Amino acid sequence: MDMIPQIKNKIKVAFLGGAMNSAVGNAHYSALLMDNIYELVSGCFSLNNDNNHETADKYGVSPGRVYPNLDELISGEKDLIDAIVILTPTDQHFAQVIQCIEQNIPVICEKALGTNSEEVTQIKSALERNNGFLSVIYNYLGYPMIKEIRRLISKKVLGKINFIQIEMPQEGFIRINHDGTPIVPQEWRLKDYEVPTVSLDLGVHLHMFIKYLTGETPTATVSKSSSYGNFSSVIDNVNCLIEYTNNVSCNMWFSKIAIGNRNGLKLRIYGEKGSVEWVQESPEIIHLSDSKGRRCLIDRGNEDVEISNHPRYSRFKVGHPAGFLEAFANYYQDIAITLQHYKTHREIKFDECYGIDEAYEGLRLLEAIQKSSISRSWEKV
Repeated sequence: MDMIPQIKNKIKVAFLGGAMNSAVGNAHYSALLMDNIYELVSGCFSLNNDNNHETADKYGVSPGRVYPNLDELISGEKDLIDAIVILTPTDQHFAQVIQCIEQNIPVICEKALGTNSEEVTQIKSALERNNGFLSVIYNYLGYPMIKEIRRLISKKVLGKINFIQIEMPQEGFIRINHDGTPIVPQEWRLKDYEVPTVSLDLGVHLHMFIKYLTGETPTATVSKSSSYGNFSSVIDNVNCLIEYTNNVSCNMWFSKIAIGNRNGLKLRIYGEKGSVEWVQESPEIIHLSDSKGRRCLIDRGNEDVEISNHPRYSRFKVGHPAGFLEAFANYYQDIAITLQHYKTHREIKFDECYGIDEAYEGLRLLEAIQKSSISRSWEKV
Protein backbone atom coordinates (compact mmCIF):
# COMPACT_ATOMS: atom_id res chain seq x y z
CA MET A 1 0.00 0.00 0.00
CA ASP A 2 1.15 3.51 -0.80
CA MET A 3 2.17 5.80 2.01
CA ILE A 4 0.42 9.14 2.50
CA PRO A 5 0.33 10.56 -1.06
CA GLN A 6 3.24 12.81 -1.96
CA ILE A 7 1.64 15.85 -3.52
CA LYS A 8 4.20 18.29 -4.93
CA ASN A 9 1.66 21.07 -5.13
CA LYS A 10 -1.44 21.18 -2.98
CA ILE A 11 -4.70 20.34 -4.69
CA LYS A 12 -6.57 23.63 -4.94
CA VAL A 13 -10.34 23.26 -4.54
CA ALA A 14 -13.46 25.38 -4.42
CA PHE A 15 -16.56 24.56 -2.37
CA LEU A 16 -20.07 24.79 -3.75
CA GLY A 17 -22.22 24.76 -0.62
CA GLY A 18 -20.78 23.66 2.71
CA ALA A 19 -21.49 26.84 4.65
CA MET A 20 -20.57 26.88 8.31
CA ASN A 21 -24.22 26.42 9.32
CA SER A 22 -24.72 23.39 7.04
CA ALA A 23 -24.78 19.78 8.18
CA VAL A 24 -21.58 18.86 6.36
CA GLY A 25 -19.55 22.03 5.81
CA ASN A 26 -17.30 21.93 8.85
CA ALA A 27 -16.75 18.17 8.54
CA HIS A 28 -15.61 18.48 4.94
CA TYR A 29 -13.47 21.50 5.67
CA SER A 30 -11.70 19.81 8.59
CA ALA A 31 -11.21 16.51 6.75
CA LEU A 32 -10.01 18.20 3.58
CA LEU A 33 -7.19 20.01 5.38
CA MET A 34 -6.17 17.28 7.82
CA ASP A 35 -3.27 15.88 5.80
CA ASN A 36 -2.08 19.12 4.19
CA ILE A 37 -2.60 17.92 0.61
CA TYR A 38 -5.58 20.13 -0.27
CA GLU A 39 -6.11 23.88 -0.11
CA LEU A 40 -9.54 25.50 -0.05
CA VAL A 41 -9.04 28.63 -2.14
CA SER A 42 -12.50 29.78 -3.22
CA GLY A 43 -16.19 29.01 -3.15
CA CYS A 44 -19.84 29.81 -3.21
CA PHE A 45 -20.70 28.53 0.24
CA SER A 46 -24.25 29.86 0.48
CA LEU A 47 -26.75 31.80 -1.58
CA ASN A 48 -27.20 34.01 1.47
CA ASN A 49 -24.65 36.79 1.02
CA ASP A 50 -23.86 37.28 4.71
CA ASN A 51 -23.53 33.55 5.37
CA ASN A 52 -21.43 33.15 2.24
CA HIS A 53 -18.87 35.74 3.29
CA GLU A 54 -18.89 34.79 6.98
CA THR A 55 -18.12 31.20 6.00
CA ALA A 56 -15.31 32.32 3.70
CA ASP A 57 -13.81 34.33 6.55
CA LYS A 58 -14.00 31.34 8.88
CA TYR A 59 -12.44 29.03 6.26
CA GLY A 60 -9.70 31.52 5.45
CA VAL A 61 -10.82 32.21 1.88
CA SER A 62 -10.00 35.62 0.40
CA PRO A 63 -13.07 37.89 -0.01
CA GLY A 64 -12.11 38.36 -3.66
CA ARG A 65 -12.58 34.65 -4.30
CA VAL A 66 -16.08 34.34 -2.87
CA TYR A 67 -18.87 34.15 -5.43
CA PRO A 68 -22.66 34.57 -5.26
CA ASN A 69 -23.49 31.61 -7.54
CA LEU A 70 -22.00 28.71 -9.50
CA ASP A 71 -21.89 30.60 -12.82
CA GLU A 72 -19.63 33.29 -11.40
CA LEU A 73 -17.58 30.73 -9.45
CA ILE A 74 -16.81 28.85 -12.67
CA SER A 75 -16.09 32.06 -14.59
CA GLY A 76 -13.67 33.34 -11.98
CA GLU A 77 -11.99 30.11 -10.93
CA LYS A 78 -12.06 27.67 -13.85
CA ASP A 79 -8.35 28.05 -14.60
CA LEU A 80 -7.26 28.47 -10.97
CA ILE A 81 -8.58 25.34 -9.26
CA ASP A 82 -7.90 21.62 -9.55
CA ALA A 83 -11.40 20.52 -8.55
CA ILE A 84 -14.73 21.69 -7.20
CA VAL A 85 -16.30 20.02 -4.17
CA ILE A 86 -20.11 19.95 -4.41
CA LEU A 87 -21.79 19.97 -0.99
CA THR A 88 -25.28 21.18 -1.88
CA PRO A 89 -28.52 19.25 -1.24
CA THR A 90 -28.90 16.10 -3.35
CA ASP A 91 -31.61 17.43 -5.66
CA GLN A 92 -29.19 20.10 -6.91
CA HIS A 93 -26.30 17.78 -7.76
CA PHE A 94 -27.38 16.76 -11.26
CA ALA A 95 -27.35 20.19 -12.89
CA GLN A 96 -24.33 21.41 -10.94
CA VAL A 97 -22.17 18.36 -11.66
CA ILE A 98 -22.93 18.48 -15.39
CA GLN A 99 -22.23 22.23 -15.56
CA CYS A 100 -18.80 21.71 -13.97
CA ILE A 101 -17.95 18.71 -16.15
CA GLU A 102 -18.90 20.62 -19.31
CA GLN A 103 -16.42 23.30 -18.21
CA ASN A 104 -13.71 20.61 -17.77
CA ILE A 105 -13.54 21.06 -14.00
CA PRO A 106 -12.88 17.86 -12.03
CA VAL A 107 -15.73 17.19 -9.58
CA ILE A 108 -15.79 15.74 -6.08
CA CYS A 109 -19.45 15.35 -5.10
CA GLU A 110 -21.23 14.42 -1.90
CA LYS A 111 -23.50 11.39 -2.13
CA ALA A 112 -26.04 10.79 -3.52
CA LEU A 113 -24.96 11.80 -7.00
CA GLY A 114 -28.56 12.25 -8.19
CA THR A 115 -32.16 11.58 -7.30
CA ASN A 116 -32.61 8.82 -9.91
CA SER A 117 -30.57 6.65 -12.25
CA GLU A 118 -31.49 8.64 -15.37
CA GLU A 119 -29.70 11.68 -13.93
CA VAL A 120 -26.62 9.55 -13.34
CA THR A 121 -26.82 8.22 -16.90
CA GLN A 122 -26.73 11.78 -18.23
CA ILE A 123 -23.80 12.66 -15.97
CA LYS A 124 -21.94 9.63 -17.32
CA SER A 125 -22.53 10.86 -20.88
CA ALA A 126 -21.11 14.26 -19.96
CA LEU A 127 -18.04 12.60 -18.43
CA GLU A 128 -17.45 10.57 -21.57
CA ARG A 129 -17.87 13.59 -23.87
CA ASN A 130 -15.35 15.62 -21.90
CA ASN A 131 -13.04 12.88 -20.59
CA GLY A 132 -13.99 14.33 -17.22
CA PHE A 133 -13.22 13.41 -13.63
CA LEU A 134 -15.82 12.64 -10.98
CA SER A 135 -15.46 11.07 -7.55
CA VAL A 136 -18.39 10.60 -5.19
CA ILE A 137 -17.85 10.84 -1.43
CA TYR A 138 -18.81 7.86 0.74
CA ASN A 139 -16.95 8.90 3.86
CA TYR A 140 -17.68 5.83 6.00
CA LEU A 141 -15.51 3.74 3.69
CA GLY A 142 -12.52 5.64 5.07
CA TYR A 143 -12.54 3.85 8.43
CA PRO A 144 -9.31 1.81 8.70
CA MET A 145 -11.07 -1.25 10.11
CA ILE A 146 -13.48 -1.28 7.16
CA LYS A 147 -10.44 -1.54 4.93
CA GLU A 148 -9.18 -4.36 7.15
CA ILE A 149 -12.47 -6.22 6.72
CA ARG A 150 -12.14 -5.83 2.95
CA ARG A 151 -8.70 -7.43 3.16
CA LEU A 152 -10.03 -10.34 5.23
CA ILE A 153 -12.77 -10.98 2.68
CA SER A 154 -10.40 -10.73 -0.30
CA LYS A 155 -8.00 -13.18 1.39
CA LYS A 156 -10.90 -15.64 1.88
CA VAL A 157 -10.48 -15.62 5.66
CA LEU A 158 -14.29 -15.81 5.93
CA GLY A 159 -14.59 -18.20 2.98
CA LYS A 160 -17.36 -17.64 0.50
CA ILE A 161 -19.70 -14.89 1.71
CA ASN A 162 -23.23 -16.17 2.27
CA PHE A 163 -25.17 -13.52 4.17
CA ILE A 164 -24.90 -9.86 5.15
CA GLN A 165 -26.87 -7.96 7.76
CA ILE A 166 -26.38 -4.22 7.59
CA GLU A 167 -28.28 -1.37 9.21
CA MET A 168 -28.19 2.37 9.73
CA PRO A 169 -30.88 3.37 12.23
CA GLN A 170 -31.20 6.98 13.38
CA GLU A 171 -33.85 8.79 15.41
CA GLY A 172 -33.95 12.33 14.03
CA PHE A 173 -37.47 12.21 12.54
CA ILE A 174 -39.15 11.12 15.77
CA ARG A 175 -37.18 13.13 18.34
CA ILE A 176 -38.91 16.02 20.09
CA ASN A 177 -37.74 19.16 21.86
CA HIS A 178 -38.13 19.70 25.59
CA ASP A 179 -41.39 21.51 24.90
CA GLY A 180 -42.78 18.50 23.02
CA THR A 181 -42.51 19.98 19.54
CA PRO A 182 -40.75 17.98 16.78
CA ILE A 183 -37.10 18.64 16.03
CA VAL A 184 -37.24 19.88 12.44
CA PRO A 185 -34.42 18.83 10.07
CA GLN A 186 -33.15 20.76 7.06
CA GLU A 187 -35.89 21.60 4.58
CA TRP A 188 -34.44 19.46 1.76
CA ARG A 189 -34.72 16.32 3.91
CA LEU A 190 -38.50 16.76 4.11
CA LYS A 191 -39.16 16.19 0.41
CA ASP A 192 -39.22 12.83 -1.35
CA TYR A 193 -38.53 12.10 -4.98
CA GLU A 194 -38.84 8.97 -7.11
CA VAL A 195 -36.35 7.61 -4.60
CA PRO A 196 -37.19 8.73 -1.04
CA THR A 197 -34.68 11.08 0.52
CA VAL A 198 -34.02 8.68 3.40
CA SER A 199 -32.73 6.20 0.79
CA LEU A 200 -30.57 8.85 -0.86
CA ASP A 201 -29.27 9.87 2.56
CA LEU A 202 -28.74 6.50 4.30
CA GLY A 203 -29.42 3.65 1.90
CA VAL A 204 -26.74 4.82 -0.51
CA HIS A 205 -24.11 4.32 2.21
CA LEU A 206 -25.21 0.75 2.88
CA HIS A 207 -25.11 -0.14 -0.80
CA MET A 208 -21.54 1.18 -1.01
CA PHE A 209 -20.42 -0.80 2.04
CA ILE A 210 -21.48 -4.03 0.35
CA LYS A 211 -19.98 -3.02 -3.00
CA TYR A 212 -16.68 -1.98 -1.39
CA LEU A 213 -16.34 -4.99 0.89
CA THR A 214 -17.55 -7.78 -1.38
CA GLY A 215 -17.61 -6.45 -4.93
CA GLU A 216 -21.03 -8.09 -5.41
CA THR A 217 -23.87 -6.54 -7.42
CA PRO A 218 -27.54 -6.41 -6.32
CA THR A 219 -29.91 -8.33 -8.58
CA ALA A 220 -33.34 -8.25 -6.89
CA THR A 221 -35.08 -6.97 -3.78
CA VAL A 222 -38.31 -7.15 -1.85
CA SER A 223 -38.76 -4.16 0.43
CA LYS A 224 -41.14 -2.23 2.64
CA SER A 225 -41.05 1.53 3.14
CA SER A 226 -43.00 3.27 5.89
CA SER A 227 -43.65 6.62 7.49
CA TYR A 228 -43.91 6.47 11.27
CA GLY A 229 -42.34 9.69 12.51
CA ASN A 230 -43.18 13.35 12.90
CA PHE A 231 -43.24 14.12 9.16
CA SER A 232 -45.86 12.03 7.39
CA SER A 233 -45.02 13.47 3.96
CA VAL A 234 -41.77 11.50 3.71
CA ILE A 235 -40.63 7.89 4.07
CA ASP A 236 -38.61 7.39 7.24
CA ASN A 237 -38.15 3.62 7.65
CA VAL A 238 -37.05 1.05 5.03
CA ASN A 239 -36.61 -2.73 5.40
CA CYS A 240 -35.17 -4.80 2.53
CA LEU A 241 -34.23 -8.32 1.56
CA ILE A 242 -31.71 -8.09 -1.28
CA GLU A 243 -30.22 -10.77 -3.51
CA TYR A 244 -26.68 -10.22 -4.76
CA THR A 245 -24.50 -11.97 -7.29
CA ASN A 246 -22.76 -15.22 -6.19
CA ASN A 247 -25.82 -16.18 -4.14
CA VAL A 248 -25.16 -13.62 -1.42
CA SER A 249 -28.23 -12.62 0.59
CA CYS A 250 -28.65 -9.39 2.54
CA ASN A 251 -30.95 -7.94 5.17
CA MET A 252 -30.80 -4.15 5.01
CA TRP A 253 -32.51 -1.68 7.34
CA PHE A 254 -32.20 2.07 7.48
CA SER A 255 -34.37 4.42 9.47
CA LYS A 256 -34.88 7.92 10.86
CA ILE A 257 -37.35 6.81 13.57
CA ALA A 258 -35.30 4.30 15.59
CA ILE A 259 -35.46 5.86 19.05
CA GLY A 260 -32.22 5.45 20.96
CA ASN A 261 -29.98 5.34 17.88
CA ARG A 262 -27.90 8.42 17.21
CA ASN A 263 -26.23 6.71 14.25
CA GLY A 264 -26.53 2.96 14.69
CA LEU A 265 -24.45 1.98 11.66
CA LYS A 266 -23.60 -1.71 12.00
CA LEU A 267 -22.62 -4.53 9.68
CA ARG A 268 -22.31 -8.27 10.11
CA ILE A 269 -20.93 -10.47 7.34
CA TYR A 270 -21.24 -14.26 7.46
CA GLY A 271 -19.15 -16.65 5.33
CA GLU A 272 -18.74 -20.40 5.15
CA LYS A 273 -15.60 -20.26 7.33
CA GLY A 274 -16.17 -17.27 9.58
CA SER A 275 -17.93 -13.99 10.31
CA VAL A 276 -17.04 -10.41 11.10
CA GLU A 277 -18.92 -7.62 12.87
CA TRP A 278 -18.24 -3.88 12.97
CA VAL A 279 -20.14 -1.07 14.74
CA GLN A 280 -19.48 2.55 13.84
CA GLU A 281 -19.69 3.76 17.43
CA SER A 282 -16.67 1.52 18.19
CA PRO A 283 -14.87 1.99 14.89
CA GLU A 284 -11.44 0.71 15.96
CA ILE A 285 -12.70 -2.82 16.71
CA ILE A 286 -13.91 -5.73 14.65
CA HIS A 287 -15.21 -9.01 16.06
CA LEU A 288 -14.00 -12.04 14.14
CA SER A 289 -15.40 -15.55 14.59
CA ASP A 290 -14.62 -18.83 12.84
CA SER A 291 -16.42 -22.12 12.21
CA LYS A 292 -14.49 -23.83 15.03
CA GLY A 293 -16.19 -21.63 17.59
CA ARG A 294 -13.30 -19.28 18.20
CA ARG A 295 -14.10 -15.59 18.70
CA CYS A 296 -11.61 -12.75 18.87
CA LEU A 297 -11.48 -8.99 18.99
CA ILE A 298 -9.17 -7.25 16.52
CA ASP A 299 -7.97 -3.66 16.67
CA ARG A 300 -5.10 -1.72 15.14
CA GLY A 301 -2.70 -3.23 17.67
CA ASN A 302 -3.12 -6.84 16.52
CA GLU A 303 0.03 -8.23 14.94
CA ASP A 304 -1.79 -9.69 11.92
CA VAL A 305 -3.50 -6.48 10.70
CA GLU A 306 -2.05 -5.04 7.49
CA ILE A 307 -4.06 -1.97 6.56
CA SER A 308 -5.70 -0.42 9.62
CA ASN A 309 -2.34 0.42 11.26
CA HIS A 310 -0.68 1.61 8.05
CA PRO A 311 0.68 5.20 8.16
CA ARG A 312 -1.59 6.16 5.27
CA TYR A 313 -4.67 5.64 7.46
CA SER A 314 -3.36 5.88 11.04
CA ARG A 315 -2.45 9.30 12.35
CA PHE A 316 -1.57 8.28 15.89
CA LYS A 317 -0.60 5.18 17.84
CA VAL A 318 -2.95 2.45 19.00
CA GLY A 319 -5.04 3.35 22.02
CA HIS A 320 -5.91 6.78 20.68
CA PRO A 321 -8.99 6.03 18.58
CA ALA A 322 -9.51 7.39 15.10
CA GLY A 323 -13.02 8.57 14.35
CA PHE A 324 -15.47 10.10 11.90
CA LEU A 325 -13.36 13.06 10.73
CA GLU A 326 -10.29 10.86 10.27
CA ALA A 327 -12.36 8.48 8.12
CA PHE A 328 -13.52 11.48 6.11
CA ALA A 329 -9.89 12.59 5.67
CA ASN A 330 -8.86 9.08 4.62
CA TYR A 331 -11.43 9.16 1.84
CA TYR A 332 -10.17 12.55 0.71
CA GLN A 333 -6.65 11.08 0.60
CA ASP A 334 -7.87 8.30 -1.66
CA ILE A 335 -9.55 10.85 -3.92
CA ALA A 336 -6.30 12.85 -4.04
CA ILE A 337 -4.39 9.83 -5.32
CA THR A 338 -7.01 9.18 -8.00
CA LEU A 339 -7.22 12.84 -9.01
CA GLN A 340 -3.43 13.13 -9.21
CA HIS A 341 -3.32 10.12 -11.53
CA TYR A 342 -6.06 11.66 -13.69
CA LYS A 343 -4.24 14.98 -13.97
CA THR A 344 -1.03 13.20 -15.02
CA HIS A 345 -2.43 10.52 -17.33
CA ARG A 346 -5.93 11.79 -18.24
CA GLU A 347 -7.42 8.49 -17.14
CA ILE A 348 -9.38 7.49 -14.04
CA LYS A 349 -8.16 4.55 -11.96
CA PHE A 350 -10.38 4.07 -8.93
CA ASP A 351 -9.08 1.91 -6.10
CA GLU A 352 -10.27 2.99 -2.67
CA CYS A 353 -12.82 5.56 -3.84
CA TYR A 354 -15.68 5.49 -6.32
CA GLY A 355 -17.31 7.31 -9.20
CA ILE A 356 -20.12 7.15 -11.71
CA ASP A 357 -20.67 3.40 -12.18
CA GLU A 358 -21.17 2.66 -8.51
CA ALA A 359 -23.46 5.68 -8.18
CA TYR A 360 -25.58 4.34 -11.04
CA GLU A 361 -25.78 0.88 -9.51
CA GLY A 362 -26.76 2.37 -6.16
CA LEU A 363 -29.57 4.45 -7.64
CA ARG A 364 -30.87 1.42 -9.54
CA LEU A 365 -30.99 -0.51 -6.27
CA LEU A 366 -32.75 2.32 -4.45
CA GLU A 367 -35.29 2.63 -7.26
CA ALA A 368 -35.98 -1.11 -7.06
CA ILE A 369 -36.41 -0.84 -3.29
CA GLN A 370 -39.03 1.88 -3.68
CA LYS A 371 -40.77 0.03 -6.54
CA SER A 372 -40.93 -3.12 -4.42
CA SER A 373 -42.36 -1.14 -1.51
CA ILE A 374 -45.25 -0.14 -3.77
CA SER A 375 -45.77 -3.46 -5.57
CA ARG A 376 -45.21 -5.56 -2.42
CA SER A 377 -43.26 -8.05 -4.55
CA TRP A 378 -39.73 -8.88 -5.66
CA GLU A 379 -38.29 -6.39 -8.16
CA LYS A 380 -35.22 -6.77 -10.33
CA VAL A 381 -32.46 -4.21 -9.95
